[in-house]
Amino acid sequence: MVVRVATALGAAAVLNLIGCRGSLSPLSNKLKVGEEAYFVYTADGEDGKGDLFASPPQGGKPFQITFTRVDERAPALSPDGSILAFLRSRTAQDTSGVSLVLFNLVNGAERRTGVPPGASALTWSNNGSYLLVRTPSGILSTAAPPKPLALLPVPESDRSRADSLFRVILGDPPVGEAVTCGWGAGVCARLSNGDSVTLSEKGSSPMRWGDDSVAYVEGGAFAVRPLAGGRIRTVRWTEQARNPRGLTYFPGVKR
Repeated sequence: MVVRVATALGAAAVLNLIGCRGSLSPLSNKLKVGEEAYFVYTADGEDGKGDLFASPPQGGKPFQITFTRVDERAPALSPDGSILAFLRSRTAQDTSGVSLVLFNLVNGAERRTGVPPGASALTWSNNGSYLLVRTPSGILSTAAPPKPLALLPVPESDRSRADSLFRVILGDPPVGEAVTCGWGAGVCARLSNGDSVTLSEKGSSPMRWGDDSVAYVEGGAFAVRPLAGGRIRTVRWTEQARNPRGLTYFPGVKR
């Protein structure tokens, strides 16, 4: 996708790269970032605001990634599992002012830039070369690091493709997508032939879990359901997450 259109997001500072700093990654000596499978999710921190946590697919000990006193949400792992993009409120009291943060999970470097109020979801291109942000006024795009962050509206000719990247595609090759069921709740699979299959009557926030499963929030935990049938597994931790949500999954490197 080539971004060709300028935008007016308000003050020029909204578009400019605000900062880039590095420190030791919070996942050092805990997970093999970019190699082994893991997932990142949002849960309530000690102050009740959203913090980000990482976990192996089987659960066990969760690893906290962020420790701020502002709300953080909508995590999205890059296709190679090395960069975590998410939204961060600028102050604890004002959730309308939001920054897009790109956090390098290998070396701890962080870049951030402002986004319009109401930004709700993030997703990466399939090759990780750019990142998309869904806002009330449309989808914005920025090139991925090491290029500077500069959010621009997606050109009309690319909007259909950009919108498709937010869909939760099931299977490889694709057999359908996970959606909210027709009655406004639950998780259903909308199949390529037009049929609909109920995956969970009480689930929400579906997310692709590799090529053969789908995950969703159910009963205050993450449920992982194989697409070919079989036992539905609940991810459990030694320290149970408070209000887990916003799952993003890296399947690991196939060897």
